[in-house]
Amino acid sequence: MLKGRFAWLLPLLRYGLCAVAILYLVSVVRWYDRARLTETGDHWYRVFERGADHYVIDRDGVRETVALDRVHHVEVGGRHVPEIELGIRSVVLGLNVGQAIWALALFIPVTLIQSGRLIVMLAIQGVRLGYWTCTKLTFAGNFFNFALPGTTGGDIFKAYYIAKYAQKKTEVVTTVFLDRAIGLLGLVFLAGGAIAFTRRPEQFSHLVASLLIICGVLAAGALVLFSRRMRDFLHLRAIAERLPLGEQIIRVGRATVAMRDRKLLVLLAMLMTMVLQGLCMVSAAVMAWAIGMRGELTDFFIYCSIGFLIAAIPISPPQAIGVMEAAYVQFFTAPPLSNDASQAVALALAVRLIQLFWALPGLLVPLLGAHVPSEAELEALQSEVAEVPAAIASPPPAGAPAARVGEAATAAPGAR
Repeated sequence: MLKGRFAWLLPLLRYGLCAVAILYLVSVVRWYDRARLTETGDHWYRVFERGADHYVIDRDGVRETVALDRVHHVEVGGRHVPEIELGIRSVVLGLNVGQAIWALALFIPVTLIQSGRLIVMLAIQGVRLGYWTCTKLTFAGNFFNFALPGTTGGDIFKAYYIAKYAQKKTEVVTTVFLDRAIGLLGLVFLAGGAIAFTRRPEQFSHLVASLLIICGVLAAGALVLFSRRMRDFLHLRAIAERLPLGEQIIRVGRATVAMRDRKLLVLLAMLMTMVLQGLCMVSAAVMAWAIGMRGELTDFFIYCSIGFLIAAIPISPPQAIGVMEAAYVQFFTAPPLSNDASQAVALALAVRLIQLFWALPGLLVPLLGAHVPSEAELEALQSEVAEVPAAIASPPPAGAPAARVGEAATAAPGAR
């Protein structure tokens, strides 16, 4: 009743946040270039043309040619250059196409590594899925992350169809979202590690406290989940049994705790996460340089990682539209980077386009029905079904081989 009464609140918050962010962007981003003259102080003029020794500006509705020495200059990288605020049009026209292609190409291995990580995460639950199947479902999931509201719509799609391959429904669905959690954890580590190695740690001092709080919350959650004594002390099982869907909650907990007994697989999943997230950030950095932005590799590792984290916040609008762009404007226009707002917005949009480009093959998966097992596959899966004890109650030993796809827990009632 309470949930139904206030169901409108979250959409209102999300789309309200989106509207505020877009209004902010409209106020700071221009389509055209602007410049200031030394004799007029803070007044900005639209720039129609930039020549080697002159600018053509709009002054009170009249086009006027001014000498370059009348344009306000600033120090950038030890050079005295005209201060100009680039518009979106100039940013797009000035794109270094070669670097942009490199940025696109650097993203190629990301989905392939992501598919491998899904195999590892499923193996933790004793479910074995082929690489080709995981690759198809990962591409499809990435596509639906763009096609469905929010940034986790593809996870729901992927969880639904992977559950068709295995009868450990709860464990499989939990694994898909644990896979997403591992990815977000990797972003936190990536941003924190980049801050540790940057040459300007003072530039990011305001972010350290937030990252430490996130790490503290994660550490506390891990302690509760993976410490049997802590769970017994808090009587978590007794609490879960009294809740609606208590049995399902307990199974979700067991699926999560299974990670404790598969430490090497968890470590492998984390290493794969760091590699694929690192490739994402390098791709974003190369695209930023193609746009003409200033910044070192560590700057983009830190700020782009935080941008992806912002997109994952539940109250963010679908795909964090507007919000991520506004965050990039705040990050990349501040000194010492001092990029233009148009460049920051262009980078945020370019990062989205790179992801969307490599997610497009996922559209073929549901269209061709390749995500659903064929009749022959289903019969093969049925022949491989073997009785196992109530393994869901206690995960298999770390050295035990993973169960084949289609293997089911057939012991206790309700164990499915």
